[in-house]
Amino acid sequence: MNTFETVCRYEDMSPDGKLELIKQFDGDIIVCITPPSENEPWNLRRLPLAVEFCTHGGGGTSPRTLEALNNLFKAMQEDCNDKLDLQSDKHNTTI
Repeated sequence: MNTFETVCRYEDMSPDGKLELIKQFDGDIIVCITPPSENEPWNLRRLPLAVEFCTHGGGGTSPRTLEALNNLFKAMQEDCNDKLDLQSDKHNTTI
């Protein structure tokens, strides 16, 4: 089954800049950054920037980086789960 998990946290310095991590079924992690709209010219779409780190079995060459991203994924999930008032944290999600 091809499934994935995702976690998203909006940054502290703008209303819409965000960091999103996507953990694929094979353990690879995709890091997506959406910059704040205030930094974009009015006529350009805000496109997220993304990079992918693979597991060793998938050709990955950064095992410590992948381990750190897994730890970051867990920390972001915990931050999302710690929020008691989900209305005030509606942009920060985990799936």
